[in-house]
Amino acid sequence: MVIPSFVPVEKENAAIDMNISMAVEELSERLHVTPEELLPDFLESETCAALYDNTTKLWWEGPTAIAELYLQEKERVKEKQRIEN
Repeated sequence: MVIPSFVPVEKENAAIDMNISMAVEELSERLHVTPEELLPDFLESETCAALYDNTTKLWWEGPTAIAELYLQEKERVKEKQRIEN
């Protein structure tokens, strides 16, 4: 059996979308908000941008790692805002 050395873009995007859904679901449970409330902020995050950046292969890490990265990003933003104020 021959294993392709690349993942077709359509399958990669489907995997990214699935990871986003699962990460947002996990985050919503941890943060006690609905996925619908969280999704817009997640989609605007650097974490989400990194998911769609083919060079990072972040989508390989899975939803829990993605959720952790998002939480770390939010903490950095919060700390930056605290310092600026």
